Amino acid sequence: MVRTLTWRDGMVFALNMPIGLFLTLGYTVGAIGGWTAIAIWGVACTLAFLQSHLFAEMAAMFPNKSGGISVYAYEGWKRHFAPLGAIAAFGYWMGWSLSLSVEGVVLGTLVEQAFFPDNHIAVRLPIGHELGLPYLIAIGSIVTAWALNYFGVKIAAGVARVTGALLVIGLLVLVVGPFVSSGVDFDMSRITWTGTSSPLDWKIIVVWFYITAWTTYGTEVCASFAAEYKDPVKDTSRALRASAAMILGIYFVVPYVVVGALGEETIGANPVNYIGLAFDKILGSYSWLGQLPVMAAFIIAMMTATADGGRSLYGISRSGGTIRQLGVLNRYGVPGRALTTDMLINVFVLIVLGEPIAILLASNLGYLTAVTLAVGAFVLLRRDRPDIPRPIRLARPWIAIACTLFAINTFAIGVGILNPGLTGYGGLSETVTGIGILMFACVLWYYRQRVQDRTTIEWRVRDDDHPDPTDPLPDPSHGATGDATVTTECTELPTETRS
Repeated sequence: MVRTLTWRDGMVFALNMPIGLFLTLGYTVGAIGGWTAIAIWGVACTLAFLQSHLFAEMAAMFPNKSGGISVYAYEGWKRHFAPLGAIAAFGYWMGWSLSLSVEGVVLGTLVEQAFFPDNHIAVRLPIGHELGLPYLIAIGSIVTAWALNYFGVKIAAGVARVTGALLVIGLLVLVVGPFVSSGVDFDMSRITWTGTSSPLDWKIIVVWFYITAWTTYGTEVCASFAAEYKDPVKDTSRALRASAAMILGIYFVVPYVVVGALGEETIGANPVNYIGLAFDKILGSYSWLGQLPVMAAFIIAMMTATADGGRSLYGISRSGGTIRQLGVLNRYGVPGRALTTDMLINVFVLIVLGEPIAILLASNLGYLTAVTLAVGAFVLLRRDRPDIPRPIRLARPWIAIACTLFAINTFAIGVGILNPGLTGYGGLSETVTGIGILMFACVLWYYRQRVQDRTTIEWRVRDDDHPDPTDPLPDPSHGATGDATVTTECTELPTETRS
């Protein structure tokens, strides 16, 4: 893959994470109170910051592998139970790619409310439902996100810089505005610990952590571009840690200011358009100027979701964990087939299902499963492959930290899938859907092994001595310890090369 990105580009892609905050803040604050929500996000962001160190070490171990944490999970678990690698890859893909449809509809709704409130545009299909303007805008934005990624990652990074700058401006207005605008009466007493769920018990808190963790853990997206950074070791590490710290600050400041300005009842009653209400108070009749940066944030989120999901499928295909067809680069050095698969699936979801929120909630199970398996892979790789070069090598206590993070995530998944109804977000059907998609990953893994590769099923893969023939050989000057910097030359690859 073409090495054109820097760690700053990785941070720009991580700017998609405020979208998760915008999508969940209204529901979370309305249900459990502002302080409780801020505390949950603070804990989750802290865990994400610790996990970023683990992912940085593994990214430096595999600087030429694309796909991020799903590939690290596969590398760690394949010696013990290879299908877990396929489950991690598809779970990770679920968490990123299937969010496109929801983000597209919300973006379409924002555009309609701001600029076309009186339109009557609708397209009735023979199958599915009627597509109004928000859905047409959503489909157009999904295709646009695909195009911006398909023709080279540098194009997507350039657009993300512009929209990222707009988002930063919008966040500053949202954070500073309530203290300087005469139309806002900020009152900290509006922030409580209970919201409408009184009294709170530990299960409710854990389930909300489970549902909102995808909004904070997502800074790991920086690792998905390790094979495209100019310096895969330094750039990946800096992007991961800086993004996690940035999101920690945003997830405290934004809820604190917004809830103090509007109040929990107003936000809970308007869980989607509370952002518009906030800008109405701050900017008055010019509130649409404040909504433009929010729309820009959705564009970043959709580009990042497309890019990350496509690289996940590409990376696991190159590692032998799913069908070969997804492991091909196009002439622009990006996984075009995997990106196109993402785009078509999300358009299909919008046309047929209409309300893809259930699929998004189901995908949360897959995403947290992938993150948890990647954290566990850190420990397994330390034990099973101690001699592999580690340009970034964390101190020994990090093994205990990784085990603790693995236990916390596993516990949250268990409580979350058994008690989804405590938040009103979903029920058994969403859990079954998520498990079904993960099991489909195992079917594709089996098909790759038996039909495409025509090999016996290897439930435990030990192929460390058989690297991908297209990967550049590791620099022998780097040992297993220290903080040395890897210098990797860009290698031209045939566009149709397959592992």
